[in-house]
Amino acid sequence: MLTPVTEVGEPNPEAIDRIVNVLIDEGVDGLYVLGSTGQGPAFRFEQRQFVAERAVNTAAGRVPVIIHVGTAATQDSVDLAVHAQSVGADGISAVPPIYFPADAERLFAHYDAIGGATSLPFFPYHHTMFGDDALADPSYTDRLMQIPNIAGMKITVRDLYIFGLIQQRTQGRLQLFSGADELFCHAAVSGAVGAIGSFYNLWGPKCQEIRQAFVAGDFQRGRDFMAVFQTALDRIIRSGSPMGFLRAGMRVKYDVETGPGRSPSSRFGSAWDEAEVREILAAVDEA
Repeated sequence: MLTPVTEVGEPNPEAIDRIVNVLIDEGVDGLYVLGSTGQGPAFRFEQRQFVAERAVNTAAGRVPVIIHVGTAATQDSVDLAVHAQSVGADGISAVPPIYFPADAERLFAHYDAIGGATSLPFFPYHHTMFGDDALADPSYTDRLMQIPNIAGMKITVRDLYIFGLIQQRTQGRLQLFSGADELFCHAAVSGAVGAIGSFYNLWGPKCQEIRQAFVAGDFQRGRDFMAVFQTALDRIIRSGSPMGFLRAGMRVKYDVETGPGRSPSSRFGSAWDEAEVREILAAVDEA
């Protein structure tokens, strides 16, 4: 979920309520709050707590809410996890330690502390930027299964061979979510139970419809849609301003103003022409 902010970068409570309600009304199965798209690491500690509580309260039990608690400091992640449970979140997630490099021993110590801090289901988040080599090692998945309260993972990789290996090695005991929007149908073949990603803010219902058709056996429907969807995403990403597109798209499609954001990826970048935004939105919606 995108995190709306004011022009000075403070969390915008009214717009947070608006986006939560829009996404739930559109039929999403759950909300993943304060992840990369939600700019979680760019907010101050108390701001993250505010956004988490506001999102959970506005969702009001209508869909599950997972709060991303990843930080550079293990104790900060633990404190955010405890707070997430205290406000009624349904699960927590965390990337590996940010900024400071961590070998396998330190990584799992970090995850063990977060997973054991609450009784909430825990979903570690692996992203290609953190390297994929470890995921292919059988000892990684063995150790993964020992993390307290682990319930699944969000895995953002384009190497679906690795995705499939994790699914096989964990024998279906983890709920694996695809984090690569451009491969959400493909990931289903590798064992993904669902998808968590940036562009579902705009195309959640459409992608949900396509995924359901694909899983039910309509391969051609999935292939035809993915050809259009991947072309649109490539155009957006190559622009150098994907967050700018998301902001413009939410304004055009849902009348939700998400603001300039806080991170460099959201605050700096070329502005999108509204006509071009409408063209891309329509191409995917009509595919």
